[in-house]
Amino acid sequence: MRYKIFVLLAGLWIFSPLYSQDKNYVKAVVKSLTAADMHGRGYVNKGDFRAAEYLSKQMKKAGLQSFGKDYFQHYDFPVNTFPGKMTCAVDGKQLQAGSAFVVHPATKTTQKSFELVWLPDTLTQLSSVYTLVDTTQLAGKMLVVPEALKNAYKNGIKGVPALMQTVEKAMWWHVSGSANPSDKVILKVKKSSIPTNAKSCDIDLEAVFKPKHQARNVVGYVRGTVVPDSFFVFVAHYDHLGQMGKNAIYPGASDNASGTATVLDLGRYYAKNPEKAHYSMVFILVSGEEAGLLGSHYFAENPLFPLDKARFVLNFDMVGTGSEGLSVVNGKVFPEIAEIIEDLNAEKQYFTDIRLGGESCNSDHCPFFQKGVPAFFFFTRGQENQEYHTITDTHDKLPFTKYESLFGIVTDFVKASETSKFDR
Repeated sequence: MRYKIFVLLAGLWIFSPLYSQDKNYVKAVVKSLTAADMHGRGYVNKGDFRAAEYLSKQMKKAGLQSFGKDYFQHYDFPVNTFPGKMTCAVDGKQLQAGSAFVVHPATKTTQKSFELVWLPDTLTQLSSVYTLVDTTQLAGKMLVVPEALKNAYKNGIKGVPALMQTVEKAMWWHVSGSANPSDKVILKVKKSSIPTNAKSCDIDLEAVFKPKHQARNVVGYVRGTVVPDSFFVFVAHYDHLGQMGKNAIYPGASDNASGTATVLDLGRYYAKNPEKAHYSMVFILVSGEEAGLLGSHYFAENPLFPLDKARFVLNFDMVGTGSEGLSVVNGKVFPEIAEIIEDLNAEKQYFTDIRLGGESCNSDHCPFFQKGVPAFFFFTRGQENQEYHTITDTHDKLPFTKYESLFGIVTDFVKASETSKFDR
């Protein structure tokens, strides 16, 4: 089977000119998306709104067509936000928001002092909490648990109204779960930033719940020259975590300005080379991913073109590295199609390693896949950038080590999609 695929692909390469990508453009887009005036592309100070405006202008400049009067698809969702005061002091020592502590995204406005109750660092099982402390006697107290107690910060502990989880690793944040604000106060704190067996914690934070945050997907396309009523789809989420208070801003260079810029660059390429658009090429930049894949779910439920006419979906999320290879989520779900990726890589040596993964609903390919559309999720791997959901995920730390390889394998893969192996 591999021999036949090699022969087919070799023929395609002989009669096709070399691909063209623009790494400088991609880096410029990432720099713009991570600028201070984007406010982390979240739900404070119209961060995601500003990003959508910028991206629509980029699509227009590139010459992409829109499905309606503009490039926007409007929807809304509930979200808890932190636009103002955000302070935490342990034994009187003020901690830096974002680097020394983060709050659970469902936390309500809180101004309160807590007595700290420490549980042993050896604690690993949730059931042990209830043998060590009477949870009915925790009024005015905050339970301190170690990092080894998995998901304590993410999910809370039943019966515990105030919780602090100490961690030693990177201080990452998330905003999923913010649709349902809770009376619980949950913090994650850098262990090295507080005294051992500290006695007190003072919290003063402002939360604003938005029951209908106005959001927008940004969508453009290049009309196909051979089969215009079939669609090859490129997806990336442009939103990020936004702000946690006035000072902790999450730039989101890797996650996911990198994927957003890649999709725009592909859009420019097919707009400039329409003869390469065998099918109509659709470029979808979704919002609401960090809050739970909301933008891609909305699009899949309210598509701007018939999803049963979608040839394939490629989703890009965190693609700014590559020294250790390329991962293909859903690769094992579509082994014959993934084989084309592997053969392309074997022939042109794009990446040192192609890692095929199984089915996973961990990014914006998932809602399309759940609707029956074949889909891959691409992300690159490499120690040159390990930033994830941190305030230090800045544009200058993102090298795009193997961007030329990513662009090359994608455009070759798109060309190969014209073969019968992609038939459903």
